[in-house]
Amino acid sequence: MITGATRILAIIGDPIGQVRAPRVWTGLFRQNGIDAVCIPMQVSRAGLAAFLEGAKALRNFAGLIVTIPHKPAALSYVAHPSARAKLVGAVNVLRLEPDGEWAGDIVDGVGFVEGLRARGHGVEGRRALVVGAGGAGTAIAFALVDARAAEVTVFDVASDRAADVARRLRSTGARAQAASAADAAGYDLVVNATPLGIRPEDPLPVDLERVARATVVADAVVYPHITPLLAAARERGCAIQPGAHMMDGQVALQAKFFRFESGAWSPEAIAKVAA
Repeated sequence: MITGATRILAIIGDPIGQVRAPRVWTGLFRQNGIDAVCIPMQVSRAGLAAFLEGAKALRNFAGLIVTIPHKPAALSYVAHPSARAKLVGAVNVLRLEPDGEWAGDIVDGVGFVEGLRARGHGVEGRRALVVGAGGAGTAIAFALVDARAAEVTVFDVASDRAADVARRLRSTGARAQAASAADAAGYDLVVNATPLGIRPEDPLPVDLERVARATVVADAVVYPHITPLLAAARERGCAIQPGAHMMDGQVALQAKFFRFESGAWSPEAIAKVAA
């Protein structure tokens, strides 16, 4: 039931039809007895500034989840970014502070690593390839470094973006480099952090021709659950991680950020509402 006291958690992106958050979050609110709903909002790049300014007027606004393509751009409208958001250069969660300004953080990368660990895939000592140097890809790359990956390689069709992320990773003392091609050969972990896979006609974002059977192949795309990349990797005998596990791994962190302090936010709780 929606009441006059119902609070709104929004998720913005363009496109937005692929997101899983409204069903998961609204189910968790109901399960935890919280009078709130999660609403998808399709916001274009050109409309982002106007949306974020207008949303400041909403007094029943619990917060905002940010997805493709707004994570890097949204940071410039955040007056109170976390240290992690400043390091990554992007945000994926926003909330309004008492001064009426946005606070922001990015928990994509931490959620991705938690999702891997929950499925028994360690990161320490692994060689990783991250395809996509946008907000999610950059967050994942930094989180892999924090989780003690041996080396992180970044590829993006915009080679200057990949080179910039690799340079920033090296500035933390990590072993990192930019790749000239998205080739899975020689890596222990391969991550697609691009939108490729949302549409059935999308090409594979990674060349799996020479992938090793021991390689873990992960996708940040949430829907479809098994993307063409994951299906191809599974056919080659690789362990796979769908994008839903990245989302599940960050829900508890997002709930804390939005100040939903009480309640069950575990993967088990998510499974009950996402089935």
